[in-house]
Amino acid sequence: MRDILIEYINWGQQLELALRSSRTANLIKLEPVDGVVFTGMGGSGIVGDVVAEYLEEVTEVPVAVVKSYRLPRYVRKGWLTVAISYSGNTLETIYAVREAVRRGATVAAISSGGRLLEVARELHLPYVAIEAGLLPRVAFPSLLAGTSAVLRDLLGVDLGLSKGLRVLEDVDGALKLSERLAAFLTGGVPVFVATEELYPLALRAKNEFNENSKVVCKVEVIPEWGHNDIVGWEGSRRGFKVVVFRYGGNSLTDFAARYIAELGHEVEVVDVDRGSYIESILYGSWVVGLASVILGRSLGVDPSETRSIVAYKEFLANLLPP
Repeated sequence: MRDILIEYINWGQQLELALRSSRTANLIKLEPVDGVVFTGMGGSGIVGDVVAEYLEEVTEVPVAVVKSYRLPRYVRKGWLTVAISYSGNTLETIYAVREAVRRGATVAAISSGGRLLEVARELHLPYVAIEAGLLPRVAFPSLLAGTSAVLRDLLGVDLGLSKGLRVLEDVDGALKLSERLAAFLTGGVPVFVATEELYPLALRAKNEFNENSKVVCKVEVIPEWGHNDIVGWEGSRRGFKVVVFRYGGNSLTDFAARYIAELGHEVEVVDVDRGSYIESILYGSWVVGLASVILGRSLGVDPSETRSIVAYKEFLANLLPP
């Protein structure tokens, strides 16, 4: 059994190495873009969710995230398509890249190898090659650093990712919080509640517990939560374990936690605020990654194994030939 807990613990070292080594090859001079679209799946695609949320606050161009083999019709010449695939062999992402190239969009790639880097080199596309040998979900810091390099070199946008090294120093504190979170979620169905800006973290948490703990989870997003999910809690049977992520002083977050608890459900509030948005997302992702491995181990499953994903990819390969 692969010990991926150590790989999560070492996120600080991983990020430091990635920040030093991430350089954009085939660098081009890019005119102002009409929009940016991130394409990727699973542990790679979540990077697009995080960065898109950040860009919406600092840029004035449309930003989209695609988790499919299809690109929206509005993606065309003048758009930047950022393709993120740790393995480089994600079929949906490869298909999206081919379509972006066909339409004349600028394409940049972040990967550790595989077909995606081959395409980037063949077509002289900008790309960042990152450290190989990790599981995609564990490689989050490296993927984020690679994406940060592309945005810096092509768009002049700084994610401020170097500040993230600070939040990854307190291993003991992160482990303590992760162990508490894993203990809280034991025996229940995890439900992750967050504001819209922390949606990427809530989704990341769901995905981590899906893969590392082999449990079904649910995500609810405020303020949309207050127009549908909130009513579902009135008649819900017990068995849910609710984690509410807090970032900054959001009174809606506090209201949601209090309201769900008043209906008799178990609620744990996790404060991930570590200063900047990127630092907070990085810290929260670290904690849920550690917690999901700890819970998986306690349930007697192998956190590193994902047989179902292998089966899906084998089936997909027959539908989308390379």
